[in-house]
Amino acid sequence: MSCVVCFFRESQQKHLKNNAFGIKRFEKKLRKYKDEFIKGIRGIDSLSKCSCNKQYNHQGMVQWTDSFMHCLKKSESEICSAFDQMISIYDDFIQKDQKTATDNLWLYLENQDLLVSSEGAMTYTKLLFRARPKSGTFDENEIREYFHIPFSKRHLVGNQRFSVSGQPMLYFGSSVLAVAKELDKEPSELAIAAFLPSYSEYYHTKIFSLTNHISEVVENSLPGIFGAGSQLLYNDPNCAPNCRTISKDVHRTVLMQVCTFPVEYRGSFVAEYAIPQMLTTALREHGYEGIYFPSTRDYSDLCGSHRFSTHHFNLGLFVPYDFVQDTNEALLNKFLPFILDDSKGYVTSVDDVLNKCAEVTDFTKNSPHNNNDYVLPVCKLKLHIEYVKDATINGSRYFESDAGKIELELYMKMVSHIYGCLK
Repeated sequence: MSCVVCFFRESQQKHLKNNAFGIKRFEKKLRKYKDEFIKGIRGIDSLSKCSCNKQYNHQGMVQWTDSFMHCLKKSESEICSAFDQMISIYDDFIQKDQKTATDNLWLYLENQDLLVSSEGAMTYTKLLFRARPKSGTFDENEIREYFHIPFSKRHLVGNQRFSVSGQPMLYFGSSVLAVAKELDKEPSELAIAAFLPSYSEYYHTKIFSLTNHISEVVENSLPGIFGAGSQLLYNDPNCAPNCRTISKDVHRTVLMQVCTFPVEYRGSFVAEYAIPQMLTTALREHGYEGIYFPSTRDYSDLCGSHRFSTHHFNLGLFVPYDFVQDTNEALLNKFLPFILDDSKGYVTSVDDVLNKCAEVTDFTKNSPHNNNDYVLPVCKLKLHIEYVKDATINGSRYFESDAGKIELELYMKMVSHIYGCLK
């Protein structure tokens, strides 16, 4: 038995998707996942009867989630429609052509009002990470070696979830752990660099958001809201999601889950990548500059991170072609880059970083200037430390692991640079 809190967790949705493993054709996998999803919705019960109630036992949250549960159960036809339209788009791709399927996907996004699902610059104005396996065949001190694959080497661009072969895309991980997971390497096996996007440069940028919106609300936001004494009701039209947004919430959720379906069979064609790659094509054609999405890797070895932590997210930016230079220098100039120097080991502590953050915030409090480009990433850094400092990975505290130690070194570089700029 599940309540709405545990049903929409990524771990539960991944379990439902894995139940479709062994089916060779992706369209049939999607139909199996649809059946599992609908079965799960039918079986959802009140939070008051779930083990989750031990953690989320505020009566107001029970009432809200009960109302949401009843609305979900009444929306089974809408949930079926969301899955059926995703499957139809994939059918168009394999039976007709990619252009038809992509156009239908865009029409679907418009009709379901999903194009407002954009991330503001405040979400991703934080230190982002890139990595390459250490090989000795590239200059680890040259920042361009960590940026997008050069245009002259686009033949090396592989088939990825949101990018097709031959078209460079710039992927960032929100943590060192995230990039290590994506590359299936230990952090110590990687040459790592970090990039800080400029808030002012990206303030008006359209970045499409693929997030587990329902889970973020019911497990991340509502406990704090009700814990603060709010009387929020699910039928309140001034706060979304609510009973009037159920259709959009369902379609947004199904789109995200289909686009992050785990890969079972890999080859020159990966069926699970077809819909997300068409999404990329449609977004690029209509003026978007990137996409923000959760990692599909296994993070079960990380225990105890705060539910607000975004250590497992990726940001993919579309790389405009440059006819002259091998790297898009204009894109590179939108970031402050930092390269890991591990020649002296990892010597920075959490307190070292937090003390330097305090120096920055103390200075900016008395500054008459707009320092958003500097203040926001420092605030994001402090939150990241708060959310994972008590977590453990393979039995060790996160910031005592290689991933955590590397992050501290790069964070110290960032905060020291920001302090120097302010002074």
